[in-house]
Amino acid sequence: MGYNEDGISTAPSAPVAEKKQGGGYDPDAIAPVQSNASVYEDMTVQLETESSHVGEYGTKRDLKSRHVSMIAIAGTIGTGLFLGSGAALVNGGPVGFFMGYTIVGCLVGMMMYCLGEMTVYAPNIGGFIEMGNKYVSPEAGFTMGINYILQTGLAIPTEIAAAAVMISYWDHDSTHLSAYMAVFLVATIIINLVGVKYFGEIEFVFALIKVLMLVGLIIFGLVANVGGIDGVYTGGKYWRMEPFNDTYKNLTPASLARFLGFWKVLTQAAFAFGGIEGVSVLAGEAYNPRKTMKTAVKTVFYRIVGLYVLTVLFISLNISQHSPKLLAAVSKGGATAASSPFVVICQQTGVKVLPSVINAVVMTSALSSCNENTFAVSRTLLALSRQNSMPKMFLRTSRLGTPYWGVFVSFCFGLLCFLSVSSGSAQVFLWLSNLSALSSIIAWISICVCYIRFHKSLEVQGINRDDLDLKSWFQPYMAWICIFMFSVILFFNGFEAFIHTFSVSGFFASYVTLPVVVLSFFGFRFYSWRVGRPVGFTDLKSVNLSNGPVQALRGTKYDLGS
Repeated sequence: MGYNEDGISTAPSAPVAEKKQGGGYDPDAIAPVQSNASVYEDMTVQLETESSHVGEYGTKRDLKSRHVSMIAIAGTIGTGLFLGSGAALVNGGPVGFFMGYTIVGCLVGMMMYCLGEMTVYAPNIGGFIEMGNKYVSPEAGFTMGINYILQTGLAIPTEIAAAAVMISYWDHDSTHLSAYMAVFLVATIIINLVGVKYFGEIEFVFALIKVLMLVGLIIFGLVANVGGIDGVYTGGKYWRMEPFNDTYKNLTPASLARFLGFWKVLTQAAFAFGGIEGVSVLAGEAYNPRKTMKTAVKTVFYRIVGLYVLTVLFISLNISQHSPKLLAAVSKGGATAASSPFVVICQQTGVKVLPSVINAVVMTSALSSCNENTFAVSRTLLALSRQNSMPKMFLRTSRLGTPYWGVFVSFCFGLLCFLSVSSGSAQVFLWLSNLSALSSIIAWISICVCYIRFHKSLEVQGINRDDLDLKSWFQPYMAWICIFMFSVILFFNGFEAFIHTFSVSGFFASYVTLPVVVLSFFGFRFYSWRVGRPVGFTDLKSVNLSNGPVQALRGTKYDLGS
């Protein structure tokens, strides 16, 4: 396989997807291309230039650079930062709080550069799910897909329930919650059915609101800290007087309490950054994907880390970890804006209107998260179907380019939100939410494993990384650092279950995701072995790297003239 001077593949023809009457694609005519990881190839798209709006299986490359960049920036700005950061401050103290979020933010940024290099090399509809199948093994790709479906699918009802509860800040009648949930669920499904072009515009607006709100809160925190609102200068008093939590869980000695309080912040920060990896799923429907994804990845590290770090900094500078207002806010459990640390700053400085504004923005943030998770579920199912790991019906798309069966599955996940209304089923809903608690960290580890395999396959096949459109630095050591650190956070995230007396429910809530992931991996491996499909690591020499940029493939076996 090679490329001509215009950068168009010269691959031999293969069975392609047939266009349905009225638009969309029917996968029944597609034959799987046999390799170590069998996939259904849409060869019509491989013959398109990068400036085409035609995507795989009838999808549309209509996401503009501003859409992808803004979604990447705002993707992790949600309830974890707006509402959950107060609990992290209580656990770690101001310095422990700041250190925890900064360390995890840097690790996440490093992971994103690993993901970005692979995504820009070969943009695809499946994001990092396809990378697991391609660079590691078929069972790894399947497991990463199942893990991501659980992560994003179970986040849909959680965010819908959260958005409905936000309204209770103004409407105190709890009998209205079901109606609000139904409206939010229907709105989410409609947004995902009208086409990716309009999805991108709506998400751009939601993301812009979040970013502007966060920038405004950072400025507000700065002004409040220097006494510009109530005339009281705080400065770095809390950093000097009470840098860490010396009484975490009433543990002794104080050094142990400080360390475990800081470690709790690390796990909370990891959950707060969850979902950032989803930007790679947008690549298959981004216009001029290499240029678009390169811009998004290069800016996301500095902007996300910068916004998060500055926000955390000003929260830690303005509020004491022992503040009665903060402790009361944290006790509310993060349901509405009343539990936001910025509302605590408002209470301290006498600002009245801001809490309602924060609540409204967090509500739109929850809706935005629903939209993105619905999008992710449908595209992940498409990717798994492309790998011949799910029924072919998930390859079907409407004339607007929407994989509608995947959206239907997202709708089914969304219906679980009504479990949170009944007191009897609320515990079931909580356990379902816990099922995806570790999924982001598992996804990050998997991405870095994929990168190490990708890095080695480039080396084995003689492709020079200096010729890539995006090259991450300090590799593959940066990927190994991320694997080690995320693995440590993963396996010790449930340490609270062992403090004082062992908590069985706390232990299972912390680790229930791991058995599901292990079962998916070995279950698919056993199934593949029984039906005679390839299993085990893909040979690095046979990894298909032909979809890379033209300049990187010159002089290799993928070069037309070689």
